[in-house]
Amino acid sequence: MSVSRITVISSDGHVAARMGDYRPYLEARFLPDFDEFMVEHAKHGVATTDAANIGDRLDPEVARAWKQDVADPGRLDATWSPQRRAAELDREGITAEVLFQDFGTPFVMSSPTRAASLNIAEASIEQVSAGYRAYNRWLADFRSVAPERWLGMAAISFHDVDAAVEEVHRVRSLGFAGIAVPAVPDTDRHYQAEYDPIWAAMQDLGLVANVHVAIANRIPVYVGAPTVTAGRALVGADIFTGARNLLPSLIFGGVLERFPRLTVVFTETHSDWVRGMLARMDHAYERSDLRRDIRTALPMRPSEYWLRQCHIGSSIFSRAEIAAREQIGVGKMMIGMDFPHSEGAWRRGTLAYLQATFGAVGVPEADARLMLAENAALVYGFDLGALGQISDRTGLDLDEVLTAPAVPPAWRGDLNRPLIPA
Repeated sequence: MSVSRITVISSDGHVAARMGDYRPYLEARFLPDFDEFMVEHAKHGVATTDAANIGDRLDPEVARAWKQDVADPGRLDATWSPQRRAAELDREGITAEVLFQDFGTPFVMSSPTRAASLNIAEASIEQVSAGYRAYNRWLADFRSVAPERWLGMAAISFHDVDAAVEEVHRVRSLGFAGIAVPAVPDTDRHYQAEYDPIWAAMQDLGLVANVHVAIANRIPVYVGAPTVTAGRALVGADIFTGARNLLPSLIFGGVLERFPRLTVVFTETHSDWVRGMLARMDHAYERSDLRRDIRTALPMRPSEYWLRQCHIGSSIFSRAEIAAREQIGVGKMMIGMDFPHSEGAWRRGTLAYLQATFGAVGVPEADARLMLAENAALVYGFDLGALGQISDRTGLDLDEVLTAPAVPPAWRGDLNRPLIPA
């Protein structure tokens, strides 16, 4: 019996070099600072997937399983090695990925939450921006090993608008497909006119503006929380809200009106929030007591801007989200596996996760193909023909993907996350 393979494009993957490997990619004037930074990094530096961070975040038995099943076998080498990354994708039946930065770019010691707990001084804006440029150069080399499988979202800072525009042009020439939208300085807002040259450059160059949770918004620190985990739960609630709130900022702030060809993706923000937020935004536009002069700035309803320009990178998706796909928008959702993060959908096997979501709720083939590959190919520009040749060798069996598991999995995590009411 022949096997029908399916292409899977993960809309959310993370890669980062080992810190010392960034040195050749840094501009010469920052090398003395970097050498000093590396001394402190050897003492305090922690990447997202390091044992110290995993131990802080997860229960002991889960951390031990992570060490045994992921860290000890060397699977985390796929964070920095393109050869190992390709092998891990083949193992999981993932054909291609959209790649983002991870915590640990040059001059960044660890996640902001952990850095604050250790009282580690923040790097300067100039150092962070130089680190982003080095990361982008490194990522261009990383994806050159298999450019058909990886499209990058460039790391960037908005602190210096002219420098940001220059970097937008540079990364386009390096083959990037988009920009990971950063948090803006202090009390600024993304819709302010001074940032328009950056949005204009992205629009003119056809680069996606990607709002990824914990990149596009500042990460707060909750001092005095009852426990470390309670503090993390507070941070988790805050970062999702902050990323999602960029939608009204970009719409009511007029960015999508001023730049109608700009494509915006919201990644790892979940998917179900969109329904209620758009309904409330449309209400504010049409039926609330707000003055009607809003229509002078925005001739369309908020939901119309969403339909014209926005999409969702649905990472660590829940069964309930897949069941509600028609209400959320089948043509908008792009499934993401979040490799190599511990909460990712790949963690217990990509096939098993897809069966527990797509298979369990009876997703038809046409919808599955849209959410697993076709939407992402359209938004980011992947070549489905080239990817199909890879899927023919290593892809998942479509019939298996769409088959419900014999026994419902008893998993913790996002699989059973309830929907946000519309």
